[in-house]
Amino acid sequence: MLNSRITTGISCLHYEWQNLPEAFARAAGFGLDGIEFSTTRLEERDYARCAGLAAETGLAVSLHAWGDLGQQRPADAVEELRYLLEVCEGIAAGHLILHLGTHPQRAIGLERLAQVCRKVAPEYEQAGVTLCLENHYPYEYHELNELGGEPEDFLHILGLANSPAVRFCLDYGHSHMAHNTEDFIAKLGPYLSYTHIADNLGEHDDHLGPDDGTIEWPRVLRQTLATGFTGPFIIEFPEKGDPGRFARFLDMLQAAADETTG
Repeated sequence: MLNSRITTGISCLHYEWQNLPEAFARAAGFGLDGIEFSTTRLEERDYARCAGLAAETGLAVSLHAWGDLGQQRPADAVEELRYLLEVCEGIAAGHLILHLGTHPQRAIGLERLAQVCRKVAPEYEQAGVTLCLENHYPYEYHELNELGGEPEDFLHILGLANSPAVRFCLDYGHSHMAHNTEDFIAKLGPYLSYTHIADNLGEHDDHLGPDDGTIEWPRVLRQTLATGFTGPFIIEFPEKGDPGRFARFLDMLQAAADETTG
């Protein structure tokens, strides 16, 4: 049994389910504490049912939204974040996870996002929803101009927002592609509020299980836990007909917790 103070969950995109009750039942059956839903798998008609199932099962709900805030006009980005806050309230989600998006001029894009986050931070605080900004691919990767590949991309945004409602989501797979996982943990540890668990071979976002990639999981999990962070650790690798894949990760996480506290 995983240490009760450590919380876990799973992305709804990485296991099979046909309806919301099954989604909640299967996540609970894996021994997890929550589900990260995607805006691509929920419709407005699902919101109230999702909130009800969260209350019935005790599973935490979070929301991963997809878009490109970096490309939007600041006023439009603010309105997008206000809309997503309403969705979170509708499904009883405590965390909203977002990529920073793209911009051809990195410094301009980051400053624009910093101002947007500062604008909406009080509204997220009042609603009790944490806006979790996720690290992404290196800026140069395939010339995509993805913002959020370096710790410094977040430090100014989080500092300017200066809010407990604007925090950091560490995606270990993305940081492994940029070879800066330890740097992220060291510099963003005080802001860490959420994590994504997926492995790769150090080049592409393969979403492999922890047994199949090259991340040194025992080490990075110990480093993460040593910051005082206890979750949620959200699984973002596929079931592949073997729910034991999830159990093996939980065992790995428990071993890291035992070594950190022992």
